[in-house]
Amino acid sequence: MQSLQEEKKKNIGNISLFQLCWEFLKIGTIGFGGGWVIIFMIKHRFVEQKQLITDEDFTIGISLSQFLGAFAVNTTSFIGRKLKGIWGSILSTFFFLLPSFVIVCVLTGLYFKFNKLFNFQYLLKGISPVIIALMLSTAFDLSIKIKKDIGFLLIISLVIIGGILNINYVVLLLFSGFFQVLYSHFIKEKEKNLLPIFFIQPNKISYGLPVLFSMIGTPSIITISFIFFGIGFIFFGGGYALLPLLQNIFVNKLHWISNHDFIVGIAISQATPGPFAIIATFLGYYLHGILGALFATFMIFLPAFLFLQILINLQNNFKDNKNVQSFLRGINIAIIGQLILLSYHFFLVTLLPISVISIILLLTSFLFFFIYRIPPLVFIVIGLVYGFFFIK
Repeated sequence: MQSLQEEKKKNIGNISLFQLCWEFLKIGTIGFGGGWVIIFMIKHRFVEQKQLITDEDFTIGISLSQFLGAFAVNTTSFIGRKLKGIWGSILSTFFFLLPSFVIVCVLTGLYFKFNKLFNFQYLLKGISPVIIALMLSTAFDLSIKIKKDIGFLLIISLVIIGGILNINYVVLLLFSGFFQVLYSHFIKEKEKNLLPIFFIQPNKISYGLPVLFSMIGTPSIITISFIFFGIGFIFFGGGYALLPLLQNIFVNKLHWISNHDFIVGIAISQATPGPFAIIATFLGYYLHGILGALFATFMIFLPAFLFLQILINLQNNFKDNKNVQSFLRGINIAIIGQLILLSYHFFLVTLLPISVISIILLLTSFLFFFIYRIPPLVFIVIGLVYGFFFIK
């Protein structure tokens, strides 16, 4: 028994940089099914089969990977860092994302080439119920882990009302995090004092960011990089939580992409084995070709990558910090509110007039996403078939 444990310890970290990159290239190529499927594949390969990472280290990696950015990408970075240092982290992330990047660029190029030959409006109407179901399922998934109290209801209400009143989404997101920290500390004693602040402050703070967006102008490589780098710093709650943020910035504020093309981007990003955040590749390609795709993808993942490197060094200080946990909880609640609001908005834009089949597809997709965890790609294909053959 002792010799077996010693052999396991000897195996830890015993892999070449080339082999590490090859392993993550394979996972990035076949990892369809969402973040937890990819996490299972990483654990199966590196913890159970190759015994390169201990269960304890892998559990720590999962905890740290959920703070900021894409869960699966962060876990990949963590494994690379543990096994081969900073270069292992960089190259593991690069090769993991490479297959999805290539697929999105190819599909987006084909969309640009052929979208005038086919009536994509029918296809869009076919997949819209699936996209709405996906957003609602994500909102319900996030809400399951969160205690339902007065703070939860206040934040949800603020975000939905704020969205209707066009208050900047980023401000609502950050304010929700800070409010939850205050609520956790003081709500029992100072509930009456906190509520007025809660309703007044967002309007006072929200003027700066829209002005900033209005100054950006046309999309260039510099502006694309700047925006996606900023988005990377507020990328909380997993890939699907990006939907309301990206839609708010690129469709509502900057008007660089239509709702129609944005939904197409969601569908294309779902056709890849990588994280949903690879939608940044679609947006970058849409705005500035291959170079735009490259910079958008790099910049949206860069803040989380840097933050993870810091967390690895300071993991004991942040992992169980109650203020950090409260801040993330507030942001997750805000994301739930935004996903509900965005679902309603997409419903009005894409599903009216209502058809019985579209409603059945929406409800069926939601049930299968939420209960049975069916990969979204399955129902997106069904939606495309429905739109192509049955919507006229």
